[in-house]
Amino acid sequence: MTTRKKIVLGGLGALTPVVLNLIAVDLRTVFYSLTLIAVAGYLVRVIVLFYLGGLVAYLHKAETSPIKLFELGIVAPALITSMLNASNISVPSAPPSPSQGSVFVPSAYAQPAADLKQFTLPQETPTQQFFRGFAGSTAGNVWFVISGYHEKYAAAAKQAEAINKKAPGLGAEVYAPYGQGKLFSVVIGANLTREEADRLKKEAVKKGLPKDTVVWTFPQ
Repeated sequence: MTTRKKIVLGGLGALTPVVLNLIAVDLRTVFYSLTLIAVAGYLVRVIVLFYLGGLVAYLHKAETSPIKLFELGIVAPALITSMLNASNISVPSAPPSPSQGSVFVPSAYAQPAADLKQFTLPQETPTQQFFRGFAGSTAGNVWFVISGYHEKYAAAAKQAEAINKKAPGLGAEVYAPYGQGKLFSVVIGANLTREEADRLKKEAVKKGLPKDTVVWTFPQ
């Protein structure tokens, strides 16, 4: 068997875990927001893994069985893919979405502000987009600290105003209902890392905010 055939068999073996991972994981993580830079990063990952599979097959010079060469090509890329997936798992998992909040304060009807803030993912830099495609890594600053949920905008605005008078540094703001939810959220911290969000929650509770203030991120 020629060296080229051995490398190709090993490379094709390397693409097997890539395809399986694409179906099971990457479509929900790497490609949740499709950009050319993220796709370029993903293609670089595929090329690197193909190279590794071909290299492993090439190094087994005495092996001539096509099936065994294909299997040898799977090993290194499968291990690397598993390690990448493990490193990108979010722990702990997200608490309930704002639409399922437990803090409820009824009030009179009022019209929400036209420029009400929305729960959105942070804007990625080109570098972050590339590494999302290449390594499957996503931005960590996707956490929010929510101090109250309200059926009516007026109640949410009232709580936000009270918080800002009591602890101006927290900068409480009213956010529109998330997704199909119907509750307005009083947010005191947005686009934070998990550690920053936990720290802010503890600080807020010490300043007298509700103990059921929650740390939230987008559903997985």
